[in-house]
Amino acid sequence: MPFAGLSVRLLNVPGSRVSRRMATYRQQLRLAAFLAGTLVPVTGCSIASTTKRTLINEPLLVADEHYLEKEFHYLAKAAWREFESGCRDGRNHSHAFKDGFIDGYVDQLDAGGTVDPPTQAPRKYWLAKHLNPRGNMATLDWFNGFRQGAEIAQASGLRRQYEVPLFVPDTKFTTDHHPKYSKPTSSASTSPDDPNLPLLPTPRPSPPSAELPPPPATLPGGDR
Repeated sequence: MPFAGLSVRLLNVPGSRVSRRMATYRQQLRLAAFLAGTLVPVTGCSIASTTKRTLINEPLLVADEHYLEKEFHYLAKAAWREFESGCRDGRNHSHAFKDGFIDGYVDQLDAGGTVDPPTQAPRKYWLAKHLNPRGNMATLDWFNGFRQGAEIAQASGLRRQYEVPLFVPDTKFTTDHHPKYSKPTSSASTSPDDPNLPLLPTPRPSPPSAELPPPPATLPGGDR
């Protein structure tokens, strides 16, 4: 136990390195407590809302997007199995065609729009092993599969159940009942024969344009 007593004495020595570190640490703690007590009343709501958005809202949104993406892939794979079993020619499609089919199906459920594939295939088709005739055929298969999957997804009508309903106001109802957009009544309308309208001056005819002199027969210096 003498070493323990020695360590305690070293901590209490005013000029020792340990005591200086402890004093610096205490000052840092006091400064942090002071700043926290000063800034929290001023920006407490902002810090609380930012913390809530970062720690609660954002993870929930990411989890929700992951859930939808997983569900879209599940539906796309089910549609692929049905499509492949319905092919009567017995042709085996390539892996690139299958990947494009699933990507197109998922994209149609997620974003809607047209069934056209993107301008570029996924990055894995940019690698050196695909920069050859065989790789080009795989890229074309991906494009064809994307269009096929998007067309089947569009025909299924599943996209509508993943759309959030929006309220579209009745334009006629808003125009007839809103004072800002309501049309003036017939009694308030004015006609050209209303005597209360200000009289405008009678328009005068514009003066005739000045006639230009005829051009000279010969230009100056033309006889030289």
